[in-house]
Amino acid sequence: MAGRQRSGGQTGKAAAIARLLHEECAHLLQLYSKRESLPSFAAPGGQLVTLPPLGAQLSPVEKLCFMHAALSECLRLLNEAIKREDAEFPPEEDEYRTQRATVKDRLGHLLLSTERLLVDSKKCAAGVAEVPDVVDNGSFALKKWILQMLQDLVHWSSQTSETLKSLLMETEKAQGRTRRAANRHKGRLRK
Repeated sequence: MAGRQRSGGQTGKAAAIARLLHEECAHLLQLYSKRESLPSFAAPGGQLVTLPPLGAQLSPVEKLCFMHAALSECLRLLNEAIKREDAEFPPEEDEYRTQRATVKDRLGHLLLSTERLLVDSKKCAAGVAEVPDVVDNGSFALKKWILQMLQDLVHWSSQTSETLKSLLMETEKAQGRTRRAANRHKGRLRK
């Protein structure tokens, strides 16, 4: 196979990171919603990061390429949110900011892990809504935008976790077939 070889170990590691990231993103959203007294359910206006419809005909690796693109945009938006939030509101070290730093680091790590799994370093694109100039609209608009960005993080981390789980099952199934064939071949050589 051309490109980088996937192994169950790399895929399993990425899947574990994605599961953990999803839990951490959900916790971050909860902390933010509580801190700002905003609902954690989906804000009207749709997602900031979008992908074309992913049909059933796409393989898990092809879907992973799109998930990687979506998460890359989420990281870009998270960095923008951190910059704007820290400029608008006085930085105070609390559980939310600690969790935000954890999510940012874990998201970067997941992006590196998933990039290693992409065949031939394939690149896919995700659509992203224009980052509004929330400074003109006031701090409440910024808070709503951050809430929407965090909801996107929860959504795309969940989708990526599911995609990696499918890819891991596919990889393990293929490795099992390879092992069984090798064992049958060994048995024939001994006779």
